Amino acid sequence: MSSYRSIAKLFLESELSRIKKTRNILIAIFTSLFTLCYGFFLVGFFQNWLNNEDRLSFFYKSLPTLSILFICLSLFFGPLCWITFSKNQKFIHALRSINEQDLEIYRKYTSQLVRAYATIAPYLFRDKKILLFTLFGHKQISINQIHRIETKIVRNYRGPNSFRIYFYTEFSEIHQVTTHQLGAFTFMQEHLKREIPDLIIISRNR
Repeated sequence: MSSYRSIAKLFLESELSRIKKTRNILIAIFTSLFTLCYGFFLVGFFQNWLNNEDRLSFFYKSLPTLSILFICLSLFFGPLCWITFSKNQKFIHALRSINEQDLEIYRKYTSQLVRAYATIAPYLFRDKKILLFTLFGHKQISINQIHRIETKIVRNYRGPNSFRIYFYTEFSEIHQVTTHQLGAFTFMQEHLKREIPDLIIISRNR
């Protein structure tokens, strides 16, 4: 048991480290794009400024434009960095708090993925619930609450396919989750079928 816990702990720390690394790379990319975009305008400004005879007047005339560009680019790239950091932190916190049994489920989930780097999962099984990570916050669905699921494969000819799962109670839709990984799509169905043997699975592609 002690050996198993050590292996589980090593897996968790390794996974968290890889997720943080991916998060930091994404934030660095957004920051670099911001720097490149604004730097492009700054280079043009300095070239014109050096070639202008009345540099002081040119500076004051250009300052409002440079300020507006800075604000616009900040309003675009700033939220991207914040959303990336916030979503990753929520997932990292959730992953740290799951028990050994749920961590083993997550390990099996990752083993079915094709990935070159670790990213946050679109869902996480925790305490007999499905934790779904939305753009703002997260949503929990009790597995016992699910009566049926409907699946749909959206074929994108110019990019990766999207795989959607819709969760239903006996009477209405609760939520839906979308992934671009076939392994995540398949694992969700297989695990729910084990947890709910009489679960109804309907394919919308038929």
